[in-house]
Amino acid sequence: MSREVIIEMQHVAKIYKSGEVEVHALRDVTLRVRRGEFLVIMGKSGSGKSTCLYLMGCLDVPTKGKVMIDGRDTRDMSETELARLRGSRIGFVFQQFNLIPTLNVWENIELPLIFQGKSASERRKKVSRLI
Repeated sequence: MSREVIIEMQHVAKIYKSGEVEVHALRDVTLRVRRGEFLVIMGKSGSGKSTCLYLMGCLDVPTKGKVMIDGRDTRDMSETELARLRGSRIGFVFQQFNLIPTLNVWENIELPLIFQGKSASERRKKVSRLI
């Protein structure tokens, strides 16, 4: 099994501002995840777990530091490249459903397959199998 680094965070900080108040969600986080490893992020409510995952999943950007996916600095990627990366290399299971309310179940399942460029017949087979 290859031990290449697939996710790396280097001296990452994330600060949220609410008016004059700054909330430091993450301070100087450095970590590496190698192919085949499992990562557990534990902590009390409000400790920055979700923020860390959002940064690793390219759903947010750090205030300081950098996030690397497969050796590429996410700061150097366009929104299109980030969207493709999320669609092909990153998976999330959110606490909320995050379904599109105007779509039915079939369409909600099919939508990511469309973004992945799957043919109509491939999508039909996969969605049928999953439902």
